[in-house]
Amino acid sequence: MNYKQLKILAVLCMVFDHVIRIFPLYRMFAPLADWLWSGGHDAAADWLLDGLPLYLMLIGRLAAPIFLFCIAQGLLHTHDVKGYLRRILLTALAAQVPYALFSLAEYRVDGIADLWSWQNTGLNICFTLALGLAALAVYERLAERGHPLSWVPVCAAAALLAFLLHMEGGKGYILLIFTFYLTRNRPRWQRAVWFIPAVVLSRWGLVQWILEDFTAGPIRNCLLNVGGNYLGMLATLAYNGEKGDAGRGFQRFMYAFYPAHFALLALIGFLRPPLA
Repeated sequence: MNYKQLKILAVLCMVFDHVIRIFPLYRMFAPLADWLWSGGHDAAADWLLDGLPLYLMLIGRLAAPIFLFCIAQGLLHTHDVKGYLRRILLTALAAQVPYALFSLAEYRVDGIADLWSWQNTGLNICFTLALGLAALAVYERLAERGHPLSWVPVCAAAALLAFLLHMEGGKGYILLIFTFYLTRNRPRWQRAVWFIPAVVLSRWGLVQWILEDFTAGPIRNCLLNVGGNYLGMLATLAYNGEKGDAGRGFQRFMYAFYPAHFALLALIGFLRPPLA
């Protein structure tokens, strides 16, 4: 799978993840579940509303790790880091209002819009990607000057900044970006092994939660957000090192699509009646 195909896969997974927040899966499956219940198939109906949505939601969790991987690869192949960083930041700024409106629309669809606030929305993932790219560029310069272990303070500083600014994925996504970069030359099986502690540390809060409360809720959350992210990291192992036909038109579409899809889904969410 080349670089362009990986990005398309990430976008499709991202769109799926965002669409089902406006059109919840359990609502789509409810008519079939009612039919199963009426026929006495209670176990099948319960799985349709509780089990199947969990597995389908894993699809959406593949997106972020692939985008993080693309940032690490993008630094290796770009001839203009500043221009690359500028494009990501402009996309982040253009997407922030649609991103916040999408969050509000999701709350509204769920019937809990009164809990939403601008402060708890945070900054969208493009800010995280931009910060990760800048941190990698700083580390690369330091490594060239004979400081190979400088990734530790650089990664820590970027992770702290991501946490303080409430960027999507926060410090965990910064760690994963560095993991992709630092393991890039290792064999696939070694990378798959290194990804395990990296994804556990990146989601340590969830892992700690399940260690303290080994019940259905934490287990489900951990499976979705830790296991799903690990699957996304494994998906990057399919990368064949080729760029693919990713010309300027494709790049412009990708940058424009991110804020545009949030705006469209937010509009749909506001037009839909809230769930009862």
